[in-house]
Amino acid sequence: MKKLANSQPWGGHSTKTTPLKNEQKESIVNLLWTGGFDSTYRLIELSMRDVTIQPVYVVDSNRGSMAREQEAMDTILEKLNDKEGTKATILPIKKIKLEDIPENEEITNAYLLFKKEADMGIQHDWIARLAVDINGLEICIEKALGDHAPIRNSILRHGKLIDTGDGFIVDKEKSSKELNLILGNLKLPIFNKTNLEMLEDIKKWGYEDVISCIWFCHQPINGKPCGLCNPCNTKIDAKLDFMLPSLALKRSKRMRRINKIFGETGKKIYIKFVRKVSGKIWN
Repeated sequence: MKKLANSQPWGGHSTKTTPLKNEQKESIVNLLWTGGFDSTYRLIELSMRDVTIQPVYVVDSNRGSMAREQEAMDTILEKLNDKEGTKATILPIKKIKLEDIPENEEITNAYLLFKKEADMGIQHDWIARLAVDINGLEICIEKALGDHAPIRNSILRHGKLIDTGDGFIVDKEKSSKELNLILGNLKLPIFNKTNLEMLEDIKKWGYEDVISCIWFCHQPINGKPCGLCNPCNTKIDAKLDFMLPSLALKRSKRMRRINKIFGETGKKIYIKFVRKVSGKIWN
């Protein structure tokens, strides 16, 4: 079993970051890791191989889940370090400040096109810009369907992917310029796997204790998953609702009902209201 290379905890959630450099060794797997389900699944999968893993974490001080994500990562790394099945060398987390990712007008314009079509999250803009400096960066987008599949739907409209045997990359010749800008420098290792399929793998491997430490909610309420953000609702739709507390499930149900009756505007008003008064009503 290989130990984590100079692994150190966040140490009180330090935000010491690494300057971006446009130089990467091909032998290192650069994995964008958030401490959530999808990227932790990939970390576990890679940990059982004789590879070197470079986890990459983007520090966004405006994201309410950051402290929880860092706590989850510390615990996950400790557990992987104790696993007999760990063969990989896991390098210390490379932390990059969001504001240090270089601007790229061409990529941002491509992102705005996709956002208009599929309401794609803002992270896909800065991930694409980050991948200019970390070419081949792995981003974990699962096989989601319907409302939670903006990337998948956009690919169907704008191009094709190539199966490399260990993930997918954009077919640059058969894809639009915009798709190449957003995904062309990225690798999608779990694009053909659903959350349930990944959970089955976790159980088969015997890593339930590791996956139980994840954090996926973007804007927790009272320190717990909110049931309102996209990651929470992706888990619900994937039949992984056992990962959320009952209050979060109730919020999600109300939000969906309001969205069905009053549309996106009503949904946004409800979310804003819940976040404002949750401490007073739903504690």
